[in-house]
Amino acid sequence: MEQFSFVFTIFFMLLGPLKLIPSFAGVTRKADERFKRAVAIRAVAIATALCLFVVLAGETILGKYHISIDALRIAGGLVLLISALQVIFQKATPSSPVSGTPTLIQLAASPVAVPNIVPPAGVAAILIFMMLAQQYPGMMQAIVISLVVMMLLDFLVMYFIDKVIKTSGLMIVLMVLGSVLVFIQVCLAMEMMLSALKNLGVIHG
Repeated sequence: MEQFSFVFTIFFMLLGPLKLIPSFAGVTRKADERFKRAVAIRAVAIATALCLFVVLAGETILGKYHISIDALRIAGGLVLLISALQVIFQKATPSSPVSGTPTLIQLAASPVAVPNIVPPAGVAAILIFMMLAQQYPGMMQAIVISLVVMMLLDFLVMYFIDKVIKTSGLMIVLMVLGSVLVFIQVCLAMEMMLSALKNLGVIHG
């Protein structure tokens, strides 16, 4: 249960709907509901296929380089830390609305599927958990379930984006929740790196 909670929390921060709501609302601002829902369906399909590829191929790719668990923890901690710091210190920039140039599938692929649904930090998190699954029984199941839930949540917020952004007070609540999760992400990143450094004997305590 603890493993599932950890995996779910990380995936929710990196692959979940909180960051997707404002970005998807921005890029589809001038589109009609039918177009938005068509983009949502295709974007989630592309994102799911990408995650599936990372899950199936990631362990094999990393295994060829004989990467140690401690190295993976340090790298994962750095990825989580940098990702969180980018959110904290990013400058607010207005999202670009849909123009007449991109087709439906182009918009679904980029920027919606990548990097809005599946950012580079999200890919890194999947790779990290796939490697850790070798030592922690039950983590593979946690990875699969968490990814399925994330894709479902992402699909629902995009499919009903007009209702989501019109819900009174919801965006304020999401902003506060997002701030809390970013802080948690920083803490988890530090814990991962400290754990690896302790195992390597670099620090004690």
